[in-house]
Amino acid sequence: MRTFIVFVPLLALATVAGAKKEPEPTQPTRPTLSASPAAVMIAGFDSDGDTQVTRAEFDAGVERSFKSGDRDGDGLISLLELGPWSERWLGNAYALPGQYDLDRDGDDKVSPAEFRAEFSRRFDAMDKDRDGVLVRSELIVLTMPRLDPRDRKGKQPTPTQPPRE
Repeated sequence: MRTFIVFVPLLALATVAGAKKEPEPTQPTRPTLSASPAAVMIAGFDSDGDTQVTRAEFDAGVERSFKSGDRDGDGLISLLELGPWSERWLGNAYALPGQYDLDRDGDDKVSPAEFRAEFSRRFDAMDKDRDGVLVRSELIVLTMPRLDPRDRKGKQPTPTQPPRE
C-alpha cells in the first residue's frame, strides 16, 4: 500500500513534466529605418545646413574625404590607409564600401578615379527622383526583420541586411 501511495504522486509529476508546452505566439516584427555608413558620410557633406546634399556638395565632400585618406600624400589610398579612412568617415574600419568596392582594378591601391566612381555610383543609386540632390528620405532605408527559419520558439528576429546602394 505504501508503494502505491508513493507511486501515484510520482506518476502525476511525470505526466505534468512530460506534457508539451504550447509555443508562445510570435509577435509581429516592426520595420526598421536605418542608414548605411556611406549614407551617413554623404549626409555629412551638407555644407550649407539645408539638410540636402547637392551634387556640388557631394563632389567637394568626396574630394575632401579622399585627401584625408591619402595620409602619405602619394595621390592614392593604400590598403594600410583605407582602414583609418573607413574608421573616420564610415564609423568602422570594416564598414562598406570597402577594399573590393573601391579598388576596382585590384592593385591594392585606391585611385581618385576609383574613389569618385564608387561614390558617384552610390549617389546615383540613392537619388531616387534623379534630381541631383539627396534629401534625408533618400539616405535612409526601410528594413524588415525576419525570423530565422530554424527558430521555432519565436525568439528575437534576425535583422535583414539593408540593400547595397
